[in-house]
Amino acid sequence: MDSRLQPSEWQRLSALFDEFAELPREQREARLATLQPPELAERLARMLASLPDDDATLLAALPGFETHLAAALAEPSDLPPAQAGDRLGDWRLVALLGEGGMGQVWRAERADGLYQGQAAIKLLRDDLATPGLMARFARERAVLGRLTHPGIARLLDAGEQDGRAYLVLEYVSGQTLSEHARSRDLPLAARVRLLIEVARAVEHAHAQLVVHRDLKPSNVMLDDRGNAKLLDFGIAGLLNNAGMQADSQLTLIAGRRLTPAYAAPEQIRGGAIGVAADVYSLGVMLYELASGQLPFGNRGRSRTALEHAVLHTEPTRLSRTADAEEDERDHGPGRPPDADQARGDLEAVAAKALRKDPAERYASVGALIDDLQRWLEQRPVSVRSEDWRHRLYLWSRRNAAIAIGGALVFATLSLGLVVSLWQRGEAQAAARESEQVTSYLAELLGAASPDQNGGRQPTVVELLDRKREELATRFNDQPEIKDRIFDTLVKTYFALQRFDVAAPLAEQRLAQARQAFGEEDPRTEAATVALARVHTAIGGGQPIIELLEPLLQRWDALYGPMSEKSHGLRLQLMPAYARLGRFADAERELAVAKRSNEALNAGKPFEHAGFATYENVVYAAEGRLQDAERALERARPFWNPTEPDRMRPALVLERNLAFIRWRLARDTFSEAAARSDDLIRRWEAVARPGNHASTLMRQMLAVYFQQLGQFAPALEQLQRAQAETESAGADDAVTGLLRRAQLLEARTLAAGRADADTVQAAVQALKALDAAPLIGDVRRADGLLMLGRVALAPGAGDAGQALARDIEHRLSTLAPLLAQARNLSTRIELFKARLNGGTAAWLTAAQARSAWFDTLPEPQGLPEWSARLQLACALRAAGHPWQQALTRAESARPANLVSLTPTAHPLTETAARLADGSAPKDCDWRF
Repeated sequence: MDSRLQPSEWQRLSALFDEFAELPREQREARLATLQPPELAERLARMLASLPDDDATLLAALPGFETHLAAALAEPSDLPPAQAGDRLGDWRLVALLGEGGMGQVWRAERADGLYQGQAAIKLLRDDLATPGLMARFARERAVLGRLTHPGIARLLDAGEQDGRAYLVLEYVSGQTLSEHARSRDLPLAARVRLLIEVARAVEHAHAQLVVHRDLKPSNVMLDDRGNAKLLDFGIAGLLNNAGMQADSQLTLIAGRRLTPAYAAPEQIRGGAIGVAADVYSLGVMLYELASGQLPFGNRGRSRTALEHAVLHTEPTRLSRTADAEEDERDHGPGRPPDADQARGDLEAVAAKALRKDPAERYASVGALIDDLQRWLEQRPVSVRSEDWRHRLYLWSRRNAAIAIGGALVFATLSLGLVVSLWQRGEAQAAARESEQVTSYLAELLGAASPDQNGGRQPTVVELLDRKREELATRFNDQPEIKDRIFDTLVKTYFALQRFDVAAPLAEQRLAQARQAFGEEDPRTEAATVALARVHTAIGGGQPIIELLEPLLQRWDALYGPMSEKSHGLRLQLMPAYARLGRFADAERELAVAKRSNEALNAGKPFEHAGFATYENVVYAAEGRLQDAERALERARPFWNPTEPDRMRPALVLERNLAFIRWRLARDTFSEAAARSDDLIRRWEAVARPGNHASTLMRQMLAVYFQQLGQFAPALEQLQRAQAETESAGADDAVTGLLRRAQLLEARTLAAGRADADTVQAAVQALKALDAAPLIGDVRRADGLLMLGRVALAPGAGDAGQALARDIEHRLSTLAPLLAQARNLSTRIELFKARLNGGTAAWLTAAQARSAWFDTLPEPQGLPEWSARLQLACALRAAGHPWQQALTRAESARPANLVSLTPTAHPLTETAARLADGSAPKDCDWRF
């Protein structure tokens, strides 16, 4: 028997699981005994076996849903009304935001002091706390628990306090969709982009078998960054195996709630509701955003008249709408200034979404998104000819006699069908494409059964790896489908920080897109950007430039340098140029990006301030440390956001400032440790322990401790980073290899020598680096130099010398690529000089490194002091005057050095011994 599930089978099984899981054990077993076919019953029984042993309901089994919350929802409430100041779990009510048919929504603030944050808390109205509404309230929690998407207000928590059940939701401050469009007088294209954002969130809900059922502008909030968030899943339903959500007993008890102006005809009739109902509501929103009016009359119309119009009349064509009446202008989105651009393709899209018959609408929200995207890109939409035929059909029904005579004339136009058939085929292909992608992902979920995995529950990564391996032989004659699946897999592995897998997948996607669609097709361009993004994450330089330079030139010509598309490319190119020492190129793109940031993020202070991250990267690479510090300090007012989705970007800004402070030697040893611990604690409040950001924090702190001469604490930080990462199972083949090299270097520095085990571990690390071609040139060179420090350390012996020769060979192949990255190239030359043992070569390399610091616009702290002391040592070893170099080195010593460390810095002794002529000729090998 084929163990893979078809999408329809998976939907049926999912619906049965929800139904059976709510039954007491005895009833569940009795129903299973009668379920047909037996194979379905057997599969369902295995799924049900994963439920708790007691008779907990499905809601009680959901993560984070405590059984006492379920109990609180079981009985009517006689609690006193909620008041500002009431505490619910970790949250305190601040102000009532609104009240609806099901409950109250309060703005709340974090009360436990862990971090500053705001949330929206939903409470069931005390005067309507019937069991039916309690169950609907519980269902909203269950629905939200299935949804994780940036365009959906997230469920943060749920609980019960003194018998009062509550949901804690992401708080979105800002305006509704209509208010946002009206207050800014948005042009039509901007409105369509916002609707696409909303539609993508709805598409995600549908992928989780959830239909919203109450889509309307007031359920979409735009935050102060202009990002759309979909709210209120209070009446959302779960789809059954037919893709429909019919009225359940719950709906009959608690009442059907809908908004007639946005409700589909089948909702008004009380029929079965599927994804087509949400497609219809999105069509209403599109019509309203494009014209400023509702398709079936103004807001003052009676409910009866409005429902009759929805069921029995056709909306006015978008191209024939006029400016709205004053009341409509005050309450709706207002008419866009370029509303006439809706004529033709966009009105055909709206008409398709607003069909009376659900089967005649778009087959999925994804198909609607595709046509909206085509309209934005000025490509033909899939429904234009279909819309013409539909209008002809409606006309013929109204004018039957004329239509019969007209058939003779129409026969002469039959050749036009040849043109329209391909358009119809394009629409059908889009529907098939969505279905096959869904099928592929359903197969992945269907393979999660322990029976197919030796009785063990497989991990998500294991399931993904299997599907990835299958992809090479599937969909080879369907490049559109394969491209979408590649896109999903690349994004998933990227989110899992498995860059070693994401990169080859992204390369395969780009290669097949170029072959199937051509270089300038939007799908090929998207694949290009996706691959560059992976290379950015792993510290790449040249690959990013080769991918994005031609695309930026094309997009600047097509969309303009100030466009969002071009701006996004520059944000990736600037760091790549800076890493490779191409500072003129980095500065050129930074200047343009500053102007586009001003234009694109006007009125979005957080995003505007976030641009400091990119300024910091360029300035820091150029040695303009104080400029980098000032740029990051300007963002300080945004370090403590209340919105959960802003906490990570804010922590990145604060973390980057810490790194700059350490390069400037501003923090003492204890201050740096405290700053790092505080940032790691706050990172772990928004991400898992052992997350990439916390690990990077410890690695950078270790670098600073080594510069301070505190080698044992540096080793401790790296050991903790390694242990936390391994414990969390969060390591990846790229960052893990580089951390391994850094750990071996730290172990050698802390011991003051390299033992045989450490050298052998470094040999194995070099082999692992060789087997990881995805590591960027700059980071690879860093890793090689760390291993080189081990190879040349005292005690490394002949094995160390052999290792050093292998490292030298690899660095030589990188040298041409890093010629302009003088920080790295001068370090490489110093390594080679130490390896080969010649005083003249050492002096030449030390002079080049010291001269590089001369080119920088300001002092560089501890690394500059170390480099200039090394030059003094090299001059002395070569028999040249060295006193002036020593004086120059001492002027580079941080003025606060004595207070920075708990013990004397090792280079202080080196400088003193140089001054009295007793220093060893090879200086201190650790710096």
